[in-house]
Amino acid sequence: MKEGSVRADARRKRQQIIEAATERFRRRSSSETTLEGIAKDAGVGIATLYRHFPSRADLRLACALNFIDTLRGFLDETLETFDDDPEAHWEGFVWRLVDYGVGALVWAFVDGQSQGVGPEVTDKRDQFFADVEVLLDKASDHGLVNPALGPLEMASELIVVTRPQGQHMDQLFPDVQKRLVGHLLAAWRQA
Repeated sequence: MKEGSVRADARRKRQQIIEAATERFRRRSSSETTLEGIAKDAGVGIATLYRHFPSRADLRLACALNFIDTLRGFLDETLETFDDDPEAHWEGFVWRLVDYGVGALVWAFVDGQSQGVGPEVTDKRDQFFADVEVLLDKASDHGLVNPALGPLEMASELIVVTRPQGQHMDQLFPDVQKRLVGHLLAAWRQA
């Protein structure tokens, strides 16, 4: 096997692991997310997972960076097309965040955990929030949000209403998340 194809295969496997881990973190609690389960979902052996990510903290860091890059893509697309239909693109951005599982992946934005997110994540997060401010300014210009709404307030509120509530709550109120996000969108408009 040629050296270039070995590296490409290793990059592909690394990305498979990151995507499988991110999906597990989106759908399950941290305590329910095992490295063995992630390896299985990624289609690799546990030794391959450990070769790429010697610790759970290393894997979480890679997932946090991947998560922010994904959100960055959503934001960039929204900013590019925003002026075509401001209301549709603003609400579409919010719903993409919800659908992607922003509430479950809150740890990617949080400092000070026992194994912290690290300066690379903090820098990317801070740049992302600065660019969300640009979107909020545009949305404010069109009356879609109160000019006082900041990116941290928006993120905090969205994270709180979209955190997984557990199977019992989902069974009792299957549409509660949708209703709460709808309430947020309406409340953010209030002057």
